[in-house]
Amino acid sequence: MSLRILLILVVAALIQQTSHAQRRVGLREFLDLVERNHPTIRAANLEPELADADVRSALGRFDPFLAFNYESKVKSGSDKLTVLEGSIEQPLDMLFGPKIKAGFQRGTGFSINPEDLTATAGEASLGVSVPLLQGIFTDARRNNLRKAELRPDLARAQQRIERNALLRTGALRFLDWSEAAELVAVADTLLELARRRQNFIIRRSISGESALIDSTEAAQEVRRREGERLRTLRMAEQFAVDVKGLIFADNGIQIPDPFDAPTGLTGRPDSSRTTDRAIDVAFAARPELRRVELALQTARLDSTLAREFMRPNLELDAGVVAFDAGQPSALDYKVGLRMQQPLFFRQASAGVQTTSVAVDRAEFAVQLMRRLVEIDVRNTMIAIERSLERLTIAQEEVRLALIMVNAEQQRFTAGDASLLTLNLRERFYGEALQRLVSAKADVERANVSLLWAMGII
Repeated sequence: MSLRILLILVVAALIQQTSHAQRRVGLREFLDLVERNHPTIRAANLEPELADADVRSALGRFDPFLAFNYESKVKSGSDKLTVLEGSIEQPLDMLFGPKIKAGFQRGTGFSINPEDLTATAGEASLGVSVPLLQGIFTDARRNNLRKAELRPDLARAQQRIERNALLRTGALRFLDWSEAAELVAVADTLLELARRRQNFIIRRSISGESALIDSTEAAQEVRRREGERLRTLRMAEQFAVDVKGLIFADNGIQIPDPFDAPTGLTGRPDSSRTTDRAIDVAFAARPELRRVELALQTARLDSTLAREFMRPNLELDAGVVAFDAGQPSALDYKVGLRMQQPLFFRQASAGVQTTSVAVDRAEFAVQLMRRLVEIDVRNTMIAIERSLERLTIAQEEVRLALIMVNAEQQRFTAGDASLLTLNLRERFYGEALQRLVSAKADVERANVSLLWAMGII
């Protein structure tokens, strides 16, 4: 059997496989299908909604606060006391964290507390409350808002982490399926060769040109290759179940048979990148790194807030008052100063120490994550380089093995070689084909790993 015939058999096996597979899918198309409706992706897509809720909750602490109180007592038909109080307070997100306050109070009655007694038209006031020492640069309200404003970025990072992990797992499973499918094609090729030879030897045995035992040996080889084909077929079918199980419909129901077969392995990476360029891309795009960087920013915000408590809590209230709301042109003013502070600042200093440790830990986490990202990229670049070298060697091995099979076939036809030797040559050829398929799959696996390591899968 000539080299040309062997090549025709390999191509025929692949064409036969293609003819039965009307719906074939490539890796990128498959990942798009996974990303479209997979529950993990849909759950991850809810993260931005939670982030928006956190931001809205933090902004709620800057909503105007309305207070209202009314009390009336009548004794023997006379107004003992009637008190109406209302106020609105508006905190501002700005330096010093001021709060603007507006109020109205009206108190009448023959038994009212003199402090609550007002003119008949009531009393109106407008003022501001400003911290003078503690809380100038930040306070709990503003700190919570600053941290909440980081939540959308954190949500997007977490969303990409879960997405990238799913797509990486899906891509590797798909490549396992692609490799197994091509190994089935290799097994089909070797089985077809063995069957053709069995028929040839049976005809020779009947005509007396060879011993009957040769037909038994040929049948044994056919059975061995049939068993090997079933083993590879089982692996391909199981990988197909795993791959198809990642595809879901819009209603969340798993699609049992979205496609029939994968496209062939190309053995080529998507693009050529230098290691340094790939590391730069990873530092900019890797969501795990972005997550620890946001954790560092959060820790620094808490540390800044903790240092605010090392200053005395001194607050100034000032405003204008119309003691008779019916005559707003007659304005007076009021001023107040409040201070409350533990004397030794021990709780505040402990808070500063705790948050400083948290900042240091977050900085170490960033350094560690940057190193891990760099290691991931370097390892995958090495994997791509070595797998490409292995692919070149495997292609040469297949070429040489095919030459040896062709030569041994010619010797066997001429009666100068045994069937055992020819079977061994074909087995070596089959093993070379398997290593070629494995090398192509390794190149594409390394490429998937690189895209994941860079955060752009």
